[in-house]
Amino acid sequence: MSVRWDAVVDYGAAGIHTDPPLPPLSICDCRAGSIQVHVQLFGALAAINPERSIHLELPTGATIADVLATLGERLGEPFSAHVLDRNGAKHRHCRLFVDGYSVEHLRTPLDARSGLTQIEIILLIAPEGG
Repeated sequence: MSVRWDAVVDYGAAGIHTDPPLPPLSICDCRAGSIQVHVQLFGALAAINPERSIHLELPTGATIADVLATLGERLGEPFSAHVLDRNGAKHRHCRLFVDGYSVEHLRTPLDARSGLTQIEIILLIAPEGG
C-alpha cells in the first residue's frame, strides 16, 4: 500500500490530494471493454472477510459505487453493513484509496486507461484512529 497512514486521518499531513483527477472524456471510450480492479481490504474490514485481496472485472464506465456493490454481492451483508449505511452512503470511518488517491465520492468513475485499478479499503476503529 502506498499511502501514509497519518494521511488516512489527516490528508493535509502528507499533502495528499483527495479524489483522483477525472480522465478526459475524449480519451475514455466508455463503450468498449472492461476495467480490471484489484481491491485490498485492511484494518477491521480485513478481519471480518476471508478474502483480503480481490480481483474484479467491471464494465468500462464503472464507479466506486459499482465496485462496492459488486463486493457486497461477493462478500455478503457483513461487508456492506461495515462500509455503507442504510441509505447507501459510505460510513465516515471507511476510507477508500484509488490508485493512491483518497476518494470520498462514490460516483467517482474508474479510469479505463490505467489497465489495472488498485483500490484499498480500510475501516478505522478507535485504536487505528477512527
